[in-house]
Amino acid sequence: MNKANTLIAKQSLEEAADWLIRSQEAPLTNEEKAQFKLWQEANSDNSKAWLRVQRLMGDVETLPKGVAAAVLNRPDDESRRFAIGKLALLLAAGPALWGGYKAIEVQQWTADYRTAKGEFQEITLPDGSLVKLNTATAFDMTFNSRSRLLSLREGEIEIRTAQVDPQQFGAFLIQTQEGTITPLGNRLTVRQCDGFTQLAALNGQVQVAPKLAQNNETMTIKTGHQAQISNFKLLSSQLISPTTTAWLNQMIAAHDMPLKQFAEEVSRYRKGYLRISPDIENLMVSGAFPTSNTDTIINMLTHTYPIKAKHHLGGYWVTLEPA
Repeated sequence: MNKANTLIAKQSLEEAADWLIRSQEAPLTNEEKAQFKLWQEANSDNSKAWLRVQRLMGDVETLPKGVAAAVLNRPDDESRRFAIGKLALLLAAGPALWGGYKAIEVQQWTADYRTAKGEFQEITLPDGSLVKLNTATAFDMTFNSRSRLLSLREGEIEIRTAQVDPQQFGAFLIQTQEGTITPLGNRLTVRQCDGFTQLAALNGQVQVAPKLAQNNETMTIKTGHQAQISNFKLLSSQLISPTTTAWLNQMIAAHDMPLKQFAEEVSRYRKGYLRISPDIENLMVSGAFPTSNTDTIINMLTHTYPIKAKHHLGGYWVTLEPA
């Protein structure tokens, strides 16, 4: 087992993050130095957590910009708890994952168009087509006489294609990690999921071409249907579910959705960590929930189901447990 990624008690990680921020805010007094020494020696998890802090500081260039600034710039009281929360999560992740944060951030913030977590945006492309970007979405765009190519790096979009002069613009194409999508109508949604692409043909048919399909096979998705594709084939096709398109109204729609899966959806919009106790992860959730305020979603859950929420780090880390 990699010692760098040994599990460390959450309380020790939180306290280590707090000590790091305190040391950046101002030099520790002699009394604080004594308290810090006692804290380090109190148990092995504390000492391991501080060793991880020291390694983290050595790799500070790999941190997300917001966290690096919090560590180096001595945050004010308003941002302090938020910084501690981010640091605690990074410490829990361990050194093996720190470099991944930088790679993810570079991927998102070097894209032509992007949204941050919790952000919703609508843009007009040079050809007049309209694109809605859901939370944490990034795509690139290449328009020329041969094609109008939109490369979805991550996240979820709705496209309303414009009628154009074919002499000026080519066919509209959406490229994902799994293949190429060609709208034959004028409205569809596309989501880049982990290991597959999900799409919904809202108005008009959609042609899909998995990038590793045998004989370059293509499939056609009928209007009013949604589908999932892998690198190799069409995985599923069915009538569009309200859960697929609810985000267009900045909502999450759930119908008998296991709480664990529901929490994963909420986490797409929430800054921080939402943990579900294994005792309630299969609890079925139904309803419509606003993505604009995930704290409201948590309150709705605790008032509707036998659930209680434990808040840590000023709400940055929330655990849902049986009531």
